[in-house]
Amino acid sequence: MLPCQKKNPKLSKIMFEQIDGMLKSGLIEPTTGAKYKSEANLILRFIDDVPVHKVTAAMVRKMDQDMLAKGYARETVARAHNALKRYLYEALEKGLIIAVPITRTVKPPRVERKDPNALDDATRKRLMSILDEMPDDQITLAIRLGLGAGLRNEEVIGLKWENVTGMIRIRSVISSAGGKAIEKESKTAAGRRDIPIDPILVEKLKTRAREVFEAERPSGLQGFYVVGDKDGIFLRPADLTRSFRRLAKEHDIYGTTGELATFYSLRHTYATMLLRAGVDAKTVASLMGHSSVAMTLNVYASTDPQARAAAGAVVANLMSQR
Repeated sequence: MLPCQKKNPKLSKIMFEQIDGMLKSGLIEPTTGAKYKSEANLILRFIDDVPVHKVTAAMVRKMDQDMLAKGYARETVARAHNALKRYLYEALEKGLIIAVPITRTVKPPRVERKDPNALDDATRKRLMSILDEMPDDQITLAIRLGLGAGLRNEEVIGLKWENVTGMIRIRSVISSAGGKAIEKESKTAAGRRDIPIDPILVEKLKTRAREVFEAERPSGLQGFYVVGDKDGIFLRPADLTRSFRRLAKEHDIYGTTGELATFYSLRHTYATMLLRAGVDAKTVASLMGHSSVAMTLNVYASTDPQARAAAGAVVANLMSQR
């Protein structure tokens, strides 16, 4: 009799025990654990919670097909597929199954890489003009930090005053986990970085420190958040996302893919702007917090329409020379 026939643990037990084990051992952060559990619950909506040794290739194929039919993005389905595969390999290592049913013939849906939805120069300048007409509050300063330093949503919200000088130091972020916003350290060495910012933004931040926090030097405000309030409460990630979306809709801020800009579009814009200006890819990767230059080049270098147009002009000029 096989070990799996003796124990017969259900798929849900395998998944959640593995997640809880990683959390207990410190292998993953609580925010990551919450995402994994949400993903496991999604899997269980589309596949029967049978004893793990009864999971079949046909069941996995049907799970993928049903998710796609319900309108889930291909990226979401592929992540769920690959997560299930990891749990099944865990069951294999424990001797609960004799083979993983997800073979080479059971593949997740192909995910096509999307071009980054950055702002072109004209739209970027128009957005800056819009911001110049608005008061400098939590939202407008957050947008300026996204556009002028390439910060992610969670990095802007987690930025503390002691990390603001003539540049900003990224050391912590605010992420959502299980419906709650929590603070954690930047998870990678690349993510912990120092970013120069323009003098105008420095002055705007100093003004906010004086007017809201009654501090002459931002760096003296220990423990307070730059786009938080004077009581030390940070801006919630969802509030920043929604606020920028409202602004983008109101002012018709669309990116280079033709889609409405999101807060993340500001980060895309920062990267393409630097590369277009001739900043070397290694420096851009460092400022963006990318783990490798290849990642920066793969995402941005070949997708900027203005850069492609400029390259075309260079080629045309060279080919016309005799």
